[in-house]
Amino acid sequence: MPSNSCAQLAVVVEDDDALRAMIRELLEMVGFSTVGCPDGSEGIKAVRSLHPSVVTLDLHMPGMDGLEVLDQLGNDETTATVPIVIVSAYSSDRRLRTRKQIKAILQKPFDVDELCRTVRKAANPPEPPHPEHRGDVLLNRHVV
Repeated sequence: MPSNSCAQLAVVVEDDDALRAMIRELLEMVGFSTVGCPDGSEGIKAVRSLHPSVVTLDLHMPGMDGLEVLDQLGNDETTATVPIVIVSAYSSDRRLRTRKQIKAILQKPFDVDELCRTVRKAANPPEPPHPEHRGDVLLNRHVV
């Protein structure tokens, strides 16, 4: 069950119980509601059913690893656009560079402020500029 029903939801997929609890606590401290998943298969179920704002994902987990989670989420049109932040000691895999869902890769051990900042940014991508604006200047729609 999400911890705060009115906040943005982050799904934390991490097999280490203590680290999963710590990541959840950190994200809750900066305003996220969180759900923790101990493995990839639980993570996929949570993402499909809860439609979170962001997912943090470990790569090296028993059973279904993070790469398989990425494949399954990326191949499902209902989850293919969910932003993912990789949080893993094994983050140098070249296959990660081609995944559009991955918004950031944090190497364990990570800086807690960087984790919070990165997850917040991934969950709140900047909006594209309005078509009538270019920089700080409003473009004139009427041409004479």
